Amino acid sequence: MALRRLLMWLQADAKNRQLIATGVRLAAEHGAELNAIITTPKLARSSHWAVGGMVSGMAAEVETRAAQAAVELASAIAQARATAGVTGATITEALAPHQAGEFVAVKARTSDLVIALATTDEEAHSQIEALVFAAARPVLLLPSDEEGSGSTKNSFDPHKIAVAWDGSRTATRAAFDAMPLLKHAREVTLIQISDDKDLSRSGAVAELSALLSAHGVKSTTLDYTGRGRPTSVALKEAFEQSGAGLLVMGAYGHSRAREFILGGATRGTLQDCAFPVLFSH
Repeated sequence: MALRRLLMWLQADAKNRQLIATGVRLAAEHGAELNAIITTPKLARSSHWAVGGMVSGMAAEVETRAAQAAVELASAIAQARATAGVTGATITEALAPHQAGEFVAVKARTSDLVIALATTDEEAHSQIEALVFAAARPVLLLPSDEEGSGSTKNSFDPHKIAVAWDGSRTATRAAFDAMPLLKHAREVTLIQISDDKDLSRSGAVAELSALLSAHGVKSTTLDYTGRGRPTSVALKEAFEQSGAGLLVMGAYGHSRAREFILGGATRGTLQDCAFPVLFSH
């Protein structure tokens, strides 16, 4: 399988420079179409007799600024596409903040890969989770420009990839969803946290390595000992030790009353997404 259609999710109030650059880079390297969805906030109004007018006026001002930013953002995307010789389309959608993740997830189902910015904002986490768990497509999350500014330590490098492996269904799905990227990579490291869980009944990392080799992907294995710490912490340390520029991992979770109950490694990595991660569910 190859990457033929990429989708970027950009929010008008975010710093999207890194996101656009990453999308254009991947589209150019893989000969893929690069589409974009820009979401702007559609805020609730108040009918309260005392403050309704003021609240509605403030909401309208926020929406107007976001709409103007979206126009400038769409122009920047078009220019970046043209410079790289990449094709694609951009749409802008005004949505209530709690609807954005699910809207993008539905649109993403006809793309090979979704690219979005991670967030440290607690209220926005639910929208990222909705995208990851509802899209049924791999989602590449990039650290926000603010987090990544001034440092290249955790910068995106699709040619040096680490794959988190525990033999589970979600890890398997992630590894093979990432196959188009793995085939283009120069270095692939399979990370196994050896004391995280009983791996005796899981798919052996050596077997995964052999299958990847059959697909033309050469890999090395990093067996890392977590020493009883949270899996997300051990995984971050192992990723940094690997020297990779992208982590591939399965996203574990299930829905209860429309709220996602996340696995520990998934929750920790989503909440502290300090480096590029490709999630697959």
